[in-house]
Amino acid sequence: MKIILAGANGFIGSYLSKRFSDEGQHVQCISRKTGDIPWQENLIAEALNGADVLINLAGHTINCRHNAVNADKILNSRLQTTTMLGKAMQACAQRPALWMNASASAIYPSEITMPAGESTPVTDRTFLSKVVRQWEKCFFSFGFPETRQVALRTSVVLGHGGAFEPLYQLSRFGLGGATGSGKQFFSWIHIEDYYRAVKFVIEQPQIFGVLNCTSENPVTNSELMRAMRKAVSVPFGLPAPAFAVKIGAVFIGTESSLLLDSSYMVPQKLKAEGFVFEFPEINLAVSDIVNKYYTK
Repeated sequence: MKIILAGANGFIGSYLSKRFSDEGQHVQCISRKTGDIPWQENLIAEALNGADVLINLAGHTINCRHNAVNADKILNSRLQTTTMLGKAMQACAQRPALWMNASASAIYPSEITMPAGESTPVTDRTFLSKVVRQWEKCFFSFGFPETRQVALRTSVVLGHGGAFEPLYQLSRFGLGGATGSGKQFFSWIHIEDYYRAVKFVIEQPQIFGVLNCTSENPVTNSELMRAMRKAVSVPFGLPAPAFAVKIGAVFIGTESSLLLDSSYMVPQKLKAEGFVFEFPEINLAVSDIVNKYYTK
C-alpha cells in the first residue's frame, strides 16, 4: 500500500511510520522536515493521487498552558492542516480509499460515570471539547463518495515517549502516588494496539465515521499509578494533592485538567467488529513498555 502520513514527527506518527515501513508498505510523510512532502497543497495533492490511505495526526501539542496564544495554536493547527488535506483531496484525480483523521477523547464529558461509546452524547463545555468538535466538523465537511472517512477519537497512547515518560520517572523516584483524588478515570491504549487498530480499520471497509481508539479496560488514576509502581519495582509513591497539581502545572507549563479530569471511554465499534487487543490490561501494557524500552 501507499500510505501518506501527516504529523509523522511525533511519538505516535514516528511509530506508525516505522511499523508500516517494516511491513513493506510504502510510507510518505507530510512534514516541514527536508526530504518529506512539504505542507503545500499542490504537492500534497500530487502525493495523494493514487495513494491508498491518508492518515492525519498533525496538531500542536495540548501539553501546554491554554492561554490565548497557545489556544489559537492548538485549534488552528488542527483546522488548517485538515482543511489543506481536504482541499488537496479535492484536487486528486484518484483519491485514497481511506482518510483517517486524529480526534480525541476530550469530546466526551469528563464527569460521566459510565464509559462513553461512540454513540454517547458529546460536549462542548470545555476548551478542548470545543476544539475536538470543530476539528471533527471540519474533517467531515469534506465528503468524497469513493473515500471512507474515520475520525480516531484517541485516548492517551502509552509507549516510549509521550505521556508515559513523566509517569515512569515519577514512579521510579517514589513520586508515583495517586494524582488528586485518584478516582478520576484514565483511558489509555498501548501504542502497538494503536497501530494494530489503525491497520484493522484499513482492512475493514465497513468501518467509517467516529471510532474510539482506546483500550477496552479504562482504569482509575490510582490503578494506573499502582501499575507503574509495580513495573518499576518501587512499592511506595507519594501522592500529589489536587492543589499541588494545580500549582505545579503552572511551573511546568501545562494544564492541571490534563491530570485531574476523568477520561472514560471504551472501544465499542472496534470490539463489535472483532478487534482483539494484544494489551487489554494496564499491568500488561505498562510492564511491556518498561521492559522493552526502559530496562537495560
